[in-house]
Amino acid sequence: MGESRRRAHAKVPDLVSAAFGHRFMNPVVDIAPLLDRVAKPAQYTGGELNARRKPWDEAATRFALCFPDAYEIGMSNLAMGVLYEQVNDRTPHLCDRAFTPFPDMADLMREAGLPLFGWETRRPLADFDMLGFSLSYESGNTNVLEMLDLADIPLESRERGPGDPLILGGGSALMNPEPMADFFDLIAIGEGEELLPRLLDALADVDRERPEWRAAFLMHCATEIPGIYVPSLYRPRFDGQRFVENERLHADAPAQIERQFVDLDAVPAPSRPVVPLTEVVHDRVAVELDRGCARACRFCQAGYIYRPVRRRSAEGVATAIDQCLAATGQSDVSLLSLNAVDYDGLDDLIGDVQDSTPDYLQVSIPSTRVESFNVDIAQALQRGGKRGGSLTFAPEAATPRMRQVINKEISDEDLLDTCDMAFAQGFRTIKLYFMIGQPTETLDDARAIAHLANRVMAVGRRHHGAKAKVNVTVSTFIPKPFTPFQWHPQDRPEAIRAKQQACFEIVRDRNVHLMWHDTEESQVEALLALGDRRVGRVIRRAWDRGCRFDGWMEHFKPEAWFAAVSDAGVDLDELIYRHRDPDEALPWDHIGIHVSKRLLQREYARALAAAEPAEASLAGASA
Repeated sequence: MGESRRRAHAKVPDLVSAAFGHRFMNPVVDIAPLLDRVAKPAQYTGGELNARRKPWDEAATRFALCFPDAYEIGMSNLAMGVLYEQVNDRTPHLCDRAFTPFPDMADLMREAGLPLFGWETRRPLADFDMLGFSLSYESGNTNVLEMLDLADIPLESRERGPGDPLILGGGSALMNPEPMADFFDLIAIGEGEELLPRLLDALADVDRERPEWRAAFLMHCATEIPGIYVPSLYRPRFDGQRFVENERLHADAPAQIERQFVDLDAVPAPSRPVVPLTEVVHDRVAVELDRGCARACRFCQAGYIYRPVRRRSAEGVATAIDQCLAATGQSDVSLLSLNAVDYDGLDDLIGDVQDSTPDYLQVSIPSTRVESFNVDIAQALQRGGKRGGSLTFAPEAATPRMRQVINKEISDEDLLDTCDMAFAQGFRTIKLYFMIGQPTETLDDARAIAHLANRVMAVGRRHHGAKAKVNVTVSTFIPKPFTPFQWHPQDRPEAIRAKQQACFEIVRDRNVHLMWHDTEESQVEALLALGDRRVGRVIRRAWDRGCRFDGWMEHFKPEAWFAAVSDAGVDLDELIYRHRDPDEALPWDHIGIHVSKRLLQREYARALAAAEPAEASLAGASA
């Protein structure tokens, strides 16, 4: 793709590269002639309500916040809104936005020689001082390369020169930064509200007339700004196929990069979010109740990497909601949390918000824990909204043994009683999240998911008859770094498909809807989550083969991914299907998250101990 991109530029005189090879003579990118040739043109036009338009020439630095997915996904991402408002409203720096164009627009831009641009300034991304990519899931990795190529910026850090923007990465999908390490100059480990302004302040002080300013700035960030990882200062070592360590190439490079976090009440919540011009995935006001979760489910990366648990005060939440509603005209509010029902006084908070806002306001919370949900919360959520809505619960496993393994100890009776209460309060649809392929899971454990869904459906029919629905999403377990299950192999695709089929054979009620994740997509996600720096070669080759928008079913190309794995000489058995020794070196050991490796090892041992009764019965049956 990159070569064809550069050839396209050569055909367009008014957009040819200027002094540094990547600065464009025309400061504004005009895509108007392309808009009637693409689907969803409104997402490329910019000019939304509450978009900031800081003067380009007056900004201390010019930063573009890039989301490696479509506008409709990125505009629903809370981190994008938080950082956009933080930089623009509270610092002297300019923050623009950019998203990945859908393939129809990207292909037309290449054909016309038009570079990717910032949504507010309409300036080519190559004109910015720094680009920051927010990655909250691994399937956005190839879109990072797609956006860099569309901007005519070299894909790998070693290829960039003094005239190229610095490329920063951040987000939970980079907690293991190694698969994407070759593509970023810097990676922010942790939360960005305080870290990003500090980084931009440092960049504003740099004398870019110095020939070696880039290397000097990267060294300054690595040694003086906690939480900044500079991959070029480290080199992975291997013993054959086995990862050994990330070797420091400079004595001053820190041995470990510590994850940064903020006090939620010390950093203002967004008060004036940008209002999308077109439909987006979550078209509502979103306000965080807290960050972190104390429940310690063993599969849940977020529960470990967002520690310690920090709660925003009820007054802070209410103020943010009032400000956002006034600034946007929205009628829906989502209170975000890993476990909203553990927020003290949640029902009173929802009631107070609804008492002070219009009657049509609808308040929702994400999926929640079964054992903490109660009548007061259910009644509070129903106020002001349409009756007959939905609630989401995440049991994750359907047998007592598996719940002990994953440390989510609820009972079937807990779930059924909670669903009975929810249906009785007027909710007609219950959404359930489960996971298959978790450590020590058997075929019977997977079948129990379908049996439990049938029982929930029976409860719903008692209350609402044919209007009751149960939607069951069953994802495939992917071992994630910084969890007790990071040492456990992923189930092979044939085992996952057998478990999926077993559930389909049990669910007969037409109002129970089963949804699955694609097994090949889960393989790729596991590779990107658990890989070392060699996986960067796979990502590059996959993008070269046309992979982009890998999280979209219609664009995902598994055959191209597995060809890229073969091309790069990467062994899937080594990286995702092997049981790692709890004492061996891991590619992300140089990242610190405030949870010790010893604690994770202890939790993994407890999980395996909880599985022993089933392991013993299986051994007896095979004998």
